[in-house]
Amino acid sequence: MTDPMGRLWARAQRYLAQGDLAPALATLDSMRARMPTHARTHLLAAQIAWRNDEVRTAASEALEAARLADEPEGILDVTEVLLLTGEVAAAHECIERLSLDAIESHETLIRCADLRQELGEHGDSLALLDKALPGTPRDAKLHFYRAQQLAFLGRLREAEAGYETSLDLAPSYGRAALPLVRLRRQTLQDNHLGRLETGLAAVASGTRDHAALEFARYKVLEDLQQYAGAWEALARANAIMSAQSGQDAARQHAALRSLYDISAEFASQSAESVPHGPQPIFVIGLPRSGTTVLERLLGNHAEVVSAGELASFGQQLRWAANHRHFHDQVFADRIGKLDWVELGKRYLAQTQWRASGKRYFIDKQPVNWMVAGWLHAALPGSRILHMVRDPMDVCFSNYRAMFGDAYTWSYQLDSLAQHYHDYRRLVSRWHELVPGAILDVSYADLVSETENTLRGVLDFCGLEWEPACVDITLNDRPVSTLSAAQVHEPLHARSIGAWRPYGEHLVELFTSISKMHESARTSVRT
Repeated sequence: MTDPMGRLWARAQRYLAQGDLAPALATLDSMRARMPTHARTHLLAAQIAWRNDEVRTAASEALEAARLADEPEGILDVTEVLLLTGEVAAAHECIERLSLDAIESHETLIRCADLRQELGEHGDSLALLDKALPGTPRDAKLHFYRAQQLAFLGRLREAEAGYETSLDLAPSYGRAALPLVRLRRQTLQDNHLGRLETGLAAVASGTRDHAALEFARYKVLEDLQQYAGAWEALARANAIMSAQSGQDAARQHAALRSLYDISAEFASQSAESVPHGPQPIFVIGLPRSGTTVLERLLGNHAEVVSAGELASFGQQLRWAANHRHFHDQVFADRIGKLDWVELGKRYLAQTQWRASGKRYFIDKQPVNWMVAGWLHAALPGSRILHMVRDPMDVCFSNYRAMFGDAYTWSYQLDSLAQHYHDYRRLVSRWHELVPGAILDVSYADLVSETENTLRGVLDFCGLEWEPACVDITLNDRPVSTLSAAQVHEPLHARSIGAWRPYGEHLVELFTSISKMHESARTSVRT
């Protein structure tokens, strides 16, 4: 990249960071005048098109930039925008151009590791972090990121040591404390409570690190069966996150109502398409409903591979509608006019490379319950497995998780109850619209009657029974969810009824859910 182009690119990035599109566009004009076929010229055009809600143009410009990019930083810039615009297969091909030996910069190594993680390539991410570590051995965040990859890869003892090193360097770094205590059950003889108290004494009040340390303290105290203190820590943690996230329960409720209202807007296929190559098995459900457990068991099958939590269907839905948002009138006006066959083909083009030679790959994106009927419209031959868990169990499991900005409805009990009701209402709607396309799988049955439940799942998916499927510990694929430690131990039912020690604090949640269920039953009867 020439110096003038470098300066223009850096200037445009500052404008975009500030939300100033007009001067960014003027900078793009200058870049086009100088070097219209430069990779960064197309890349800036892609960024601006994305901001302007021109999804297809953004994707097209990003692909052209990928064809032209040839130096490490440019390749990483292109990979980022390809991922943003849903061109995941091209992003994978683009970053593959960079060999580990070709990267020397500490910052570039970490950035490349982050993109490898986003692609689900945790082994490659770890190798990059290993190379970066000697350069800054006292970087607490780097030790955290490395420990995270180790945990995803099932190397739990090494991950624990890495998280501990991170906290040794930065005692109030709550982001490392929370996954540390989740790696194993804490005992009276061996726990991290002292380390957490040290962090809490030093952390800035009301910050996300403070919230993470409180969530971690809750987990340790619950393991020690000190339920009164555990609840106090949990309530503080959620209050901090609720204030931090600025969650708008009314807006979230309205968005799901909008999805419900337009749910029937899809064209029925005249016949099931028979696409070539590996096919998806979708696993959907609320977060913490057991989707990872089902994915790991099903992923033991010789013809199936776990591909992780893919954003690809939502990304291709945006491309098909040429619109970034699912919950507004523009999307509502366009959804009924989409080419569902084309959407299915585009989804497969972005995902089939993950199958590693197997006939089926599992797309375990829990929030695809919001678009389950559209999954069937685009890929009518696919299998959709919906994890169902006791409402109090799944709601409490969400309340005691820390999802950052992902699921802000989980930080208040009233918005949690409302979200559960909206979820059940929309899933019931999908069952009505595409009868027989979605199989409900009970979490309680899966952990207590594993073989019988899995036989039903495999039959629904058209797969032969394999005894190895029942042993969750046999699956050695990386897992990057909150269940990263849980899936490396035999199945158990400890989390069933985990809310009961806190029942006096959850009366309102229990009552709200009960009323919603009664209202739903009354609606069905009438």
